[in-house]
Amino acid sequence: MRFRLFMLFMVLVSPLWAQKKIVITVDDLPGVTSYYRTPDGRLIMNQKLVRHFQNYRVPAIGFVISQWLYRDGAPDPNQVNVLKLWLDAGLELGNHTFLHKDFTVISTQEYVDDVLGGEKTTKQLVEQRGKPFRFFRHPYLRKGETPAKKDSLERFLVQHNYREAPVTVDNYDFQFSHAYDNALLKGDTASAAEVGRQYLDYMTAYVRYYEAQSDSLFGRQIPQTLLTHANTINAVYMGDLLKRLSQSGYTFIPLDEALKDDAYRSKDGYIGKGGISWLHRWALTQGKRGAFFKGEPEVPAMVIKWAENP
Repeated sequence: MRFRLFMLFMVLVSPLWAQKKIVITVDDLPGVTSYYRTPDGRLIMNQKLVRHFQNYRVPAIGFVISQWLYRDGAPDPNQVNVLKLWLDAGLELGNHTFLHKDFTVISTQEYVDDVLGGEKTTKQLVEQRGKPFRFFRHPYLRKGETPAKKDSLERFLVQHNYREAPVTVDNYDFQFSHAYDNALLKGDTASAAEVGRQYLDYMTAYVRYYEAQSDSLFGRQIPQTLLTHANTINAVYMGDLLKRLSQSGYTFIPLDEALKDDAYRSKDGYIGKGGISWLHRWALTQGKRGAFFKGEPEVPAMVIKWAENP
């Protein structure tokens, strides 16, 4: 009897389980790290990161800050090799601007010039492989603090054949990486390991938080888009994070597949200086307030202490 009840439960639950999908996006290529300081070190860091994606068959997409590909005004072969590593692995690359400027403190013209600057070197490398250079990720997830600026940017992106790369699972993984780097640089491997353990718990909790947000806003699980960065902690722990996501019932999909979901055509009427999740943009547009946003996981005090004390 118990066995039959268990099988009935699995039949009812498995379709919902199979619906959980997630996109892994990685900002700030070729990388932000205090530990892998040399160009060779950043290449090693990215080799580790890409290996995790290959092991779990993850069609990740990386977003490039193009200024970091240059040294003395010319492309640095060592940094360009990081992008070739990603492309050789069959992964996609997108535009994260040239200088990673904050749109809310500069003019629209200065910002779109930075977007166009983000095409330098990266776009050519991508198109040489016969692939489209089609996705744009907003620095700091900021889309404009006035309706005019937001509308102007959206028109510009459409005119230049870009699609916005949304983020539904926003988080503070960069704080964990700062803390992890600082612990390693001080030779405190025990503290580094503890930061890594807390990072996995934190990221798992963040995904669950946005699962609840998805259920509340859409009454179902939408394909999630997870924000991560090319940094030390992800080079080490990305495999463990992917394993947790897989064990939670997630399948890994490319960004263009996620954007086919109707949820991503929801109206985004948010205007402001905050860089926030698209789920929260859609929720605010629909009039959600207060209690809807409660429960967001916090960065542990131990991690903040390590991050702020190099």
